[in-house]
Amino acid sequence: MERRTIFQDGMDNDPADFNNLQDFAQTSFDHLVADGLTPERKYAGFKAAATGVTSVTVQPGRLYSGGKVFDRAAAFEKDFATSLPLATRKIVSLVAWGQEVETDQRPREFLINEETGASEPRVVAMERARIANINTVAGEENADPVAPIVGADVTVIGEIVLTPAGVESVTMNAANALDSVQSLGDRTAKIEDFRARAEPQIGSLASDISALAKGQRGLVGADSYGRSLLRLATLEEEVGIPVAAVDSAADFFLDDNATDTAFTGHDAIVEDGVRFPNANSATGELQIFDALNPRARLVGGTLFPAYKRAKRFALTKRSGEVQISTYSYGSYDLVQKKSTRTRLRTGPKRTVSTSSVWWQSGKYNGAAVFEKDGESFVVYNAYDLKNGVETARIAQFWGDYVSEPYWETVKVPHVAQGAQVAETWLQANDMWLDAVGLTFTRLAAAGSVTLAICETDRGLPLLDKVISKTTIEREDLVAGGETVIPVQPVFLSGGSSYAMVIITSADHWLATVQGSEYPQGTFFYVIDGVFQQGDTSRDVMFSLHAADFGASRAVIDLQPLQLAGGISDIDILAESIVPGACQLTYEVQIANAWHPLDPSLDLTPGGVTSPLLPLRVVMNGTPDVMPALTLTGSQVKVAASKTSLVHVSEPRVLPGAGSSTIRVIARLEYFDEAEHDAGCTLLTGAGYGTTRTANSFVDRIAEDGAIERTWIFDLGTAVASYRIRLTGTAANPLDLFHIATRKDYAL
Repeated sequence: MERRTIFQDGMDNDPADFNNLQDFAQTSFDHLVADGLTPERKYAGFKAAATGVTSVTVQPGRLYSGGKVFDRAAAFEKDFATSLPLATRKIVSLVAWGQEVETDQRPREFLINEETGASEPRVVAMERARIANINTVAGEENADPVAPIVGADVTVIGEIVLTPAGVESVTMNAANALDSVQSLGDRTAKIEDFRARAEPQIGSLASDISALAKGQRGLVGADSYGRSLLRLATLEEEVGIPVAAVDSAADFFLDDNATDTAFTGHDAIVEDGVRFPNANSATGELQIFDALNPRARLVGGTLFPAYKRAKRFALTKRSGEVQISTYSYGSYDLVQKKSTRTRLRTGPKRTVSTSSVWWQSGKYNGAAVFEKDGESFVVYNAYDLKNGVETARIAQFWGDYVSEPYWETVKVPHVAQGAQVAETWLQANDMWLDAVGLTFTRLAAAGSVTLAICETDRGLPLLDKVISKTTIEREDLVAGGETVIPVQPVFLSGGSSYAMVIITSADHWLATVQGSEYPQGTFFYVIDGVFQQGDTSRDVMFSLHAADFGASRAVIDLQPLQLAGGISDIDILAESIVPGACQLTYEVQIANAWHPLDPSLDLTPGGVTSPLLPLRVVMNGTPDVMPALTLTGSQVKVAASKTSLVHVSEPRVLPGAGSSTIRVIARLEYFDEAEHDAGCTLLTGAGYGTTRTANSFVDRIAEDGAIERTWIFDLGTAVASYRIRLTGTAANPLDLFHIATRKDYAL
């Protein structure tokens, strides 16, 4: 109460003091209603209904106006028998207004003489009440009637539609009804439930829209395009080869299958053509410059922008529990897919080869581009793989990317033993999953739990397509409450279905919810080593925790690149995941300015190379989704080029008696007669120890300016086999050419 009356011992009483007791309380109550409920005119109660053919009854209720509460304790009845419309219809408004009245008139004795004690009776009001009045206001009769215009001092609580036959309908005016705290609580609970389900989807719309827009750019019909290139390339192999040739071959130098890298004297690099080898090089892993950088977070060897963990989804209405150990015990083989790789190469020798279009043919193993030193990928279907590989070949910049976040080219096997249950869910938006919450209702005294996140096929969990796996020990499990299980952050694509597989050999129990609570998921269990048909009556009670980056850009310094004598070539190969709405860019510092590793970069401005290049990575995205770069196992190679090359082919074995007339054709690109030279010899005889020089050569200038040089060998005596030895020299290691293709035929 805002004001109170103070009474003192022995003090005489004034009637005004007693009235103040009520007035002060009423004023405070008026303020409470106006400030906490509503200062507007609203009503509560006053439920109106037709109680006869022509009559309407309005139940008791209250009117709120300017913080004041006006009450009506008696029902209001109205009979419209004498005011029904004659032919059509009319609308009658039920209105209420407040009035303060003095009531409860009673006779009371009033003292008129204090000395004699004389008094006289008077009839006075003993109560001042706030009364809510109810009445009706009729509108005009019309075939399409409208509500009547009412005064500004009344509140419309309902409308009655009358016809010549009587009351047609009674409708309460919901806009003027006072919302109770209970109704607001119920509505808030529904809104919060909707928010829990919809907020991750709505909050990530910016990421999804950006990903959709980016995915539409540069869209190519890869299948038809690749098949067309294959046909064109097949025809090109035969260009200039006479019909009388006893044998012919072509090498586009996209791999080293036709190159003998171990042959004495071979010294060249086969990468989209034959290229000059490295005079000096250094290879290492990408490393963060400052492990305490507050803008970065390194988790399991993978670099992220700094983030905090945020709950994105949760099932909370527990309805039961499931005993995991009741299902079949077994040993399960899990195959974990690894993050796909990106390779960026830049430098003067990264000239564009016309042979690179052959990557689209599917004839070559595109995964070989992503092999680190010492690796050899096994790819069973190169044509299928190339559909997921994107290549960029621009002068002095090469980029190779895999569109999917995870692939099976590199995978890690695991074995887990115990009983198994699984829960699937539909991922609404792109996000980085950082932890999974599970509620264990009962726990055995010992026994760890293995949690695997995997992809699904037609709703079934796929144990050979695991993308994250972790094991949590018994002492880290919480009984009765939620156990938040951290996982190596894993990228989940919006619109895809995933499964969490829970395996344990202990007698642990999991909380469940009713199946109707989450129709997008299915609970699975294993009997005799096989997933049974999904149980739609219940789901595992779980929550998903995502990485909340809080910013859309992060710049993180990496260890600088170093090479004695200067760097003229950079080759970075690393696992990375760059969602559709994001960008990951490497930058190097040259002459005190940062430059991105893209086609605009000049590594050697003014023909000068630097022995040390500061390096950083710039990550752009949204607060919900950002790129990630795996440093552990990455490979960065810096190099400087030689000015000479020697390429030796695998033996070319001719059919029958062989031939003494051989032609070798090489396509020399970025070739400058004043600065470059190219030659060819054949190696024959025992151990291919005899060198045969060409009798002559002929150059043809192609439409694009490349040199197609044909060496003519008239050996005199037939040879059954030979190797082709190509050589090249350059005056400047920063101005190089490459050999795009080599064709040869024997007559």
